[in-house]
Amino acid sequence: MSYLERKTGRGSQINSLPNYTAAGSYCFFSQCIELNDLDEKDLLAFTDNSKSIDENHRAILKFGPLLNHEVKHWYDAHSTLWGLRFLSDIYHCRNDLHEAEQSGIATELPHFYRQLEIFDRVQYIKFPQYYSTANPNANTSAPWKYRYSAGIMFSKYGKPTDRNLFFTRFENNKGELIARVPFSLCALLESSAVAQEINAKSRIISMIEDPISSKIEKDKLLKDTMADLYDENLVEYSVVAHKISNSFSISDAIEAYNIAAKLTRLILNLPSDVITSLKPKEMLNENFEPFYTPYENALKYIDYGAIFSLLVDSLYSEFQIKGIKVTSSNLESLLAEIFEKNLNLTLAELFDRSKKEIKKICSSVNFNLDKDHVDALLEVGVKLHSDLGLIGSHFINLDENLIPDFVLGDGFFVSQKGGSQENFEKRYFELTGYLAYLSNFSKACIV
Repeated sequence: MSYLERKTGRGSQINSLPNYTAAGSYCFFSQCIELNDLDEKDLLAFTDNSKSIDENHRAILKFGPLLNHEVKHWYDAHSTLWGLRFLSDIYHCRNDLHEAEQSGIATELPHFYRQLEIFDRVQYIKFPQYYSTANPNANTSAPWKYRYSAGIMFSKYGKPTDRNLFFTRFENNKGELIARVPFSLCALLESSAVAQEINAKSRIISMIEDPISSKIEKDKLLKDTMADLYDENLVEYSVVAHKISNSFSISDAIEAYNIAAKLTRLILNLPSDVITSLKPKEMLNENFEPFYTPYENALKYIDYGAIFSLLVDSLYSEFQIKGIKVTSSNLESLLAEIFEKNLNLTLAELFDRSKKEIKKICSSVNFNLDKDHVDALLEVGVKLHSDLGLIGSHFINLDENLIPDFVLGDGFFVSQKGGSQENFEKRYFELTGYLAYLSNFSKACIV
C-alpha cells in the first residue's frame, strides 16, 4: 500500500498501469506521482553532489530511472491532445456532479450520461483481464513465436459488438500458448514510460568511467530488459515493443522502445477526425487483408491500440517489406510520407490541427470548483504540447525540463516549484473519491 493510500484510505484504480512492480505509480485521475519504494534518504543520496558518478552510481540508478518512468506518464497526460482532453473532461464532469449535488434532489440531469462516459474512458485505458491470457508453464523458450489476430468486444449486455481488438498470440518453440494480449492504450503509455526509464539508465551508465563498473551495469540493464520482455505476466505492457521488434527486424530492445515512445506521442496527438479518415485498405498490402474490416471498425471508436497496430503495419507495408529499414532516426520522415500519401497532410499541418484542438480544450473553464488549479494545469499543457511537438523525442531530459510534484514512500514531499503537500494530498483524496463515485454510479446503470 502506498503512502497516499495509507494516508487517505483510498486507492486509485488507474495508477501507472502498473510500473512492472509497485515501486512507483502515477495516478491518471488525480495526477499524483508516488515513488513507493524510495524515501528521503534515497533522495539525499541521489542528489549528493559531493560524490562522483563512479562513487554514487548505484544510488543514482536506484532513484533516477524510477522517477523518469513516472514523470513520463505525467508528461503524456499533460502535453498530448489525448491527455489534456481527458484531464479537462475529468474536471468538467466532476464540476457537473458538484453542481447537481448543490442544486438538490429535484435537479434535472440531462447531461449525467457524461459521468458514465468518463468512467468508461478510464476502463478503456486497460482492457479487462478477460481479454488477456497467460500460461506460465509454457514459457520455456525464447525468443517467442508470435501470431496476430483480431477479436471482438462485448457490450454491457453480453452481446457481441462491431468493436474489434487486436491481439498478439505468443507461443514457445513447441507451439504452446504462452500469452495472448491486446494492444491497448495502457500498453502504449507503458512503452513510452519504459523508453524514458531505460534511456535514463543508459545515460547514467554512460557517465561511469570505471570500465568494470560500467560493464557490470550495462550487462545488468540488458539482462533485466530482456527478462521483462519475456515475462508472460508483463507482456500485456511490453507487447508494443514486441510488435515493433518483429515488424522491423530490430534486436535492440532500447531501439524498439524508442520507436514505441515516438509512435505513442504521435497517436496521442492525432485529432479524432484525422484518425477516422485513415483508410486501412489503402495503407496496407494484401497480406493484411483479413484485418482491413477490423481496423475500420476499431478506428470508428478511436481505439489507440488499434491505431498503433495499423501504423506499424503501414510502415511495414510501405517501407520495411521493400527493403527500407524503419528506425527511430528515420521514423518521422517515413510517417510524413504515409500521412501525405494517404491523407494529403504534412506533419506540420497535422500538428496545426492538433494545436487547434488543444486551444479549444484548454480555454479557461467557466466554473469555480478548483478553477485556479484547472486553468493553470491547462495553460501549462498548451505550452508543453507546443514545446514537445507532434512526435518529439523518445526521451525528455529532466535536467532541462519541469519535474512535477511527487511524494516518496515515507511521505516526504518534493516540489520543484514550491507546491503544497496539503494541496497535493487533498487533490488525491478528492479525485480518487470522485473516481470511486463513478465506479458506484456505473454499477447503478442497469436498466
